[in-house]
Amino acid sequence: MATQTLDAIVREIEINAPAAKVFAALTEPEQLVQWWGHPGSYHCTKMEADLRVGGRWRTTGESKDGSPFSVTGEYRVIEPPHALEFTWRHDWGAHEDQIDTLVRYDIEERDGVTRVRVTHSGFADVASRDDHERGWGTVLGWLRGYLQ
Repeated sequence: MATQTLDAIVREIEINAPAAKVFAALTEPEQLVQWWGHPGSYHCTKMEADLRVGGRWRTTGESKDGSPFSVTGEYRVIEPPHALEFTWRHDWGAHEDQIDTLVRYDIEERDGVTRVRVTHSGFADVASRDDHERGWGTVLGWLRGYLQ
């Protein structure tokens, strides 16, 4: 399920895995690099994380054409295994698109099935929002594939 406003995206999926496993896949560097990406597409090659409120994180990777990219941010909310919130700043595209946005995961488990809702907000324009909308659909699919 996907919804959006002018400056926000909300996507939800269900994963047949416990909430704790979902949270770990989102926060543990050795796990994130295993699932965030796909051959022939962009993929994460490294993650560094200081998993505490105020701590910084950084991922680096390669785009489809082999160009390097990075995404950085700061953790705002860490409530294992139910909530994770952090700022997000990428280094690709036009300079004016490279602003801090906000990503929040809400994670709820019921009977062994975990609903993951990601809200990404604070986009400067509709084009940037739409680009990230397509990206989150792909990323959540990779997460589900990794955990199921």
